[in-house]
Amino acid sequence: MASIRTAGRSPARSRTPLAYLDKAIARYSPEVAATARAGLKKLRARFPGARQLVYERRQSLPIGFAPAERGPAVFSLVLYPRWVRFFFLEGVAIDDPEGRLEGTGSQVRSIRVDERAAILDDPYIRGLMAQALKVAGADLRTGSGQIVLRSKIAT
Repeated sequence: MASIRTAGRSPARSRTPLAYLDKAIARYSPEVAATARAGLKKLRARFPGARQLVYERRQSLPIGFAPAERGPAVFSLVLYPRWVRFFFLEGVAIDDPEGRLEGTGSQVRSIRVDERAAILDDPYIRGLMAQALKVAGADLRTGSGQIVLRSKIAT
């Protein structure tokens, strides 16, 4: 069984990356956790082969969706204390005629995820996801759907 190391602590041999992620999500309010779990369920179904890159921070829990073998994340679902956002990490390159993506930076665009993550089923948003995959030249359908803990807070 794989072990997870936390800084200055012995390995937590009984926890898988999925169990670690579930525990990290459970630290958020029930509403935020439920929204995040609904979003993850939809994204995992849509992109079953994606590597899920978990970057736990003090004030957020980003979960990136990247190609199976290597390469950067194309999307990320990020939990914050009061809400969840879905990020298009190359959002500036996406054609968004309805102007539904938020952000004014040089690269990233995002949307706020609603209760039960219904926005992720919206045909317009799904079209933006397809554009993002094309821009990135990424395939998130093939692969093992591995969860990778990139950084974490000691528990």
